[in-house]
This record gives sequence, C-alpha cells and structure tokens, in this order.
Amino acid sequence: MKKKIIIINLVLLLLFAPASLFAKTFTDVSKNGNSAWAYKYVDELSNKNILKGYDDGSFKPNNPVSFLEIMQILKTVLNPKEEEMKLAREANLEFVNSMGIIDWAKDALCYNLYHGTVSKKTIEAARERGFLENKVYPNRNTIAVYFARAFRIEKNKDLSILKFRDIDKINAETLEYLPNLVKLNIFTSSGSDGKFNGNFAIRRSEIAVITSRGLNYVEANKDKINNQNNNIDGEDLLIKNNDNISEKNLDNEINKAENNNSILGTFTEEENTEELKPAEAGIIVNFKGKVTEVIDGGNVKYIRIKLGETDSNKFMPGNIITVNTFRNHKIDDNVEGSGILGENSLTNIKLK
Repeated sequence: MKKKIIIINLVLLLLFAPASLFAKTFTDVSKNGNSAWAYKYVDELSNKNILKGYDDGSFKPNNPVSFLEIMQILKTVLNPKEEEMKLAREANLEFVNSMGIIDWAKDALCYNLYHGTVSKKTIEAARERGFLENKVYPNRNTIAVYFARAFRIEKNKDLSILKFRDIDKINAETLEYLPNLVKLNIFTSSGSDGKFNGNFAIRRSEIAVITSRGLNYVEANKDKINNQNNNIDGEDLLIKNNDNISEKNLDNEINKAENNNSILGTFTEEENTEELKPAEAGIIVNFKGKVTEVIDGGNVKYIRIKLGETDSNKFMPGNIITVNTFRNHKIDDNVEGSGILGENSLTNIKLK
C-alpha cells in the first residue's frame, strides 16, 4: 500500500511540477558547442517560453530575427495583463486582421500598437516592404529603437558613454536611445569588434542575450513601464530607413558579419567562434494545399493555406502560409502554387 501511495505521489509531482524544472534542449545549442556563449541565455528564455525552437528540435541560432518575432518577444517580456490585452484587441484587432497578420502574431501586433512600440504606419510599411513575409529583416538600428520604446527608455543625447568606431554611421534616432540602453546593460558601449553595425540583421542567438538583459530591466521597472504614456516619440526606422536587410542581400550581409556580436560585446574571440551561415534562399518550392481562412482586406484578400503536399524537405506538409490574392476563395478550397524558400517561410508566392 505504501509503495502505491509513493508511486501516486511521484506521478502527481511530475504532472504538476513547474515547466521550468524540465530544461529544453536544442540539437544545435549546447554548453560546449559553437554557440556556447549564448547557451545560458537561450536556455533561460526557452524555459520561460519567451523563445522557442523548431519542430525538428533545433534552435537555429544563426537565423535572422524577423519583424513579427521581435513583436512577439517584446509582448512576452512585457507580459501584459488580460485587461490590457482586451483593450489592445478592441483598439487594433480589426486593423491587424486587415493587414493579413498570421494568427500567432496577432496579439503581439495588437499589444505593441496599443503600447506604443510601433504605429499603424509601421505595420502598413511592413506589409508593403515584405517584413511580414520575411523578405526583409529589421536591422539593429530598428530593433534597438523598438526595445527602447517598449521598455519606456528615455532618449539621451550625451554620447560620451558610446565607444563604437562606426558611431557616425548609426541612425540618428537609434543614437539617441543607445546611451541609456548601454547604461541599463541591455546593450554594450563598444561591441565585440568595436562596431555597432546598425545595418546588419540580428541573429536568434544574439536576441537571446539582449532579451535576457531586457527582461531583467523590465522586472525591476514594471511600474515605470506601465505608468508612462503610449505615444511614439520620433520617426519609425522601418518606414524611413532603407537599410533593413532584404532577402536578396541577406547572405552578403550575414557573411560580412561573420563571427561578430557587435551589439553584445561581452565575449572574447575564442568564445564567439560560430560562423554565420547564409540563408538557404532562391529554391523554388511547389505545393498543394487547402484554404483554412479568408481575410477581407478591402481590394486585396488574404487567404491562409495549410500545405498538404510539397516537393521540398525544407518546407513540409502541415505548414501554413498567408497569400494575398484578388481571387474569390472559400474555406476548404484546394489550391496549388509555388514560392521561393526563405528562412522560415515561402516568399514570392504565386497561385496557379
């Protein structure tokens, strides 16, 4: 009888134990691997469900971080109350739906609009320029501004703390936030190679470090963040800046940034040995699938397609893609087409 009670208690303990007790592991990030410098940050944030891996068990530390992923990270770190989310949806969900935003990112966009991280013009520009389909990736200048706005970090024109050798090339809007981002230990003052490299994309491994530091700041400053107004201060770099990384020049920019953690700046050359691998782009993928959702965006409609067949082992059946179309589709319509393989999605999709 005692053995049965012990067994039952152990089962209950396992069932109701906090998720953080069970550390997530990724096939391409380890304490001793090429990404060892980022391991503890990836481990911390994955256990807190702030960063997630892929279905194949990998984290893909070299992949650039997309615009929608940044919005999701900021929303998760700020952890809004349900009442805030209700207000955010009431104010912005209709607009977000009209932009054809993928389901998992809708709440993140609603909240960041409500919170003042971005504006509706930002989202319109993101759709127009390909950010929502990962044709273009936000650069470090842009992401630094979004982190500062989301965390209610004030501007500071005293640049004496900054030691970047390329300070004259940093966007003026970013430059006003960087001194306080450095003082608050979210960014560093010089970068590992002495440069900020504001026009480069940010890798998933790098964003893990920045997000971990940002989380520490948010946890210590919740009242300040929650009590400030939601007005956007200054221009939006995604709209104004043409230097964000497009899919066509992503390979070149990533190769130029090889072995560089310029935002982080806390790791030695020996610790930071991982090479930045170029995106696997330009491969045409043919697919067949079924329409699961139709979104009316006015003149243009958006449909979500769940793939049933593909000729690629990189973009498998079960994936969902969003396509803009002028045709009238209905849910459960069978469609087929092709697209170009991007980092985590298909781009330049054409339906037959």
